[in-house]
Amino acid sequence: MHFKSIFVALAIFSLPHLTFAQDVPAPIHGVSFEEWAAASARLANNEDKEKVLKVLGIDEQAFEDINRNFSEALKNDKDFKLITLYGEAFGKPNSGRFASDAEPVATERKLKTFDDYARVQGHLEAATAAKVDPQQVLQEHGLTVYQYSQDSGYWVNKLREQGMAGDTAGILQWNATLARYKAQYSARYAGK
Repeated sequence: MHFKSIFVALAIFSLPHLTFAQDVPAPIHGVSFEEWAAASARLANNEDKEKVLKVLGIDEQAFEDINRNFSEALKNDKDFKLITLYGEAFGKPNSGRFASDAEPVATERKLKTFDDYARVQGHLEAATAAKVDPQQVLQEHGLTVYQYSQDSGYWVNKLREQGMAGDTAGILQWNATLARYKAQYSARYAGK
């Protein structure tokens, strides 16, 4: 469940900021949509589920009900406004009840250079083609799904800025770096 959160969270970096007109789903078992997204980020960061549930004041069954209902709302979000809100809230795991009732999630970037990001992204692309679990790849690089989603968002945004500035040579270089790492890791999986 949480690896797909990566792609939802990354969506906010590629979509323009939208005015949120659609009604946000009502809280379920006292948990707001934004708190659910923050909880999802914490779980994607390998935080103990019992601690997350304790902060929200719910049990496992209530959390599954919340997950099912809010996931359904996301699935039916045809104009991507709710997904955008989810991505914004996912990026703020220290908000809501988690601001005062939980240990803060560190927000320091781990993929400090584009080369760091390209190495992991290239590995993920090669692993996906070889049907290797993406979470296994992230663990190999010492990353949680949450950390990768945040760092990827940073680098995707930098790439977008470079594109908007018309830096075609820079973008071509970025793409070549990604392709080089993808080829390197694809060779690793070729015999499997």
